[in-house]
Amino acid sequence: MTTHPHDLESLAKQAAALLTDSFQNWRPPMCYVQFGSGFIADALFDQAPQELPLHRLPGMPEHHTPDREHPQLLFGTVQGIPILATRGHRHLYEGNGPLPVILPICTAKQTGASAAILIDGGLTLNPDLKPGSWLLLTDFINGHHCSPLDGNHQLLPNAFPDMTEALSQHLNSELINALEEVGVNPRLGVFYSRPGSQFCTVAEARLAQLSGADVVGHDLVMEIIMGHALGLQVSAFALATLRAPDNYSPPLTRENFLDACRFCSEALIRGLRKGIPEYLKK
Repeated sequence: MTTHPHDLESLAKQAAALLTDSFQNWRPPMCYVQFGSGFIADALFDQAPQELPLHRLPGMPEHHTPDREHPQLLFGTVQGIPILATRGHRHLYEGNGPLPVILPICTAKQTGASAAILIDGGLTLNPDLKPGSWLLLTDFINGHHCSPLDGNHQLLPNAFPDMTEALSQHLNSELINALEEVGVNPRLGVFYSRPGSQFCTVAEARLAQLSGADVVGHDLVMEIIMGHALGLQVSAFALATLRAPDNYSPPLTRENFLDACRFCSEALIRGLRKGIPEYLKK
């Protein structure tokens, strides 16, 4: 499904107006943080955040995700700085096209955010990247059949954005420093995003590894591309939840995948609470 540029632009403006009307004590958020399925997001905020179902945004599906979650928009402060976040998000593999995937980050930009931090899980391909470790993305491979920019060029400051700098070195540096202070030492590497909600096969895992990837998953790439193309400073984290399959590995389960996301949320959030304000105040 290709979204007509005027449709996406109109929907983002409508969504931004909805947030202004829906959240009390609204201030334009300085940063957008997207948490994938399973992650515990509320501890990021100074106090319990205000919530709005993501399906309230125009053009968004109302049904639950394949994880039987109803994603939520969250608004609150981090050390006094207004932040917009999501607990869960929509996925390209749900079959609704790219619009539900990219509308939240487009809305964040429309409301004034200057930075975006994206968090999701994946399978580790790197023997040195053990399950439970964090990968801070320095590059990515789009294994999907489409780009979120398809049909949306009129929205962009530059119709042909340079993706070699899609992931902000400045924002990455601030986050690395803050995470080290709380005992989290993310590796730097490459994320491979592939279609479908199924776990990859052994051969697909080998192909991703040969392509130079450290983690393989389903998400992150659509939002990285669109966020950077719109002018946001973007950072993205992939949690190595489980090892990618080989000929000797036990079956992979979504339950174990999500358990890893829940278990590893706390340490990352401690670092984000330090790193986000330090970056935004400079």
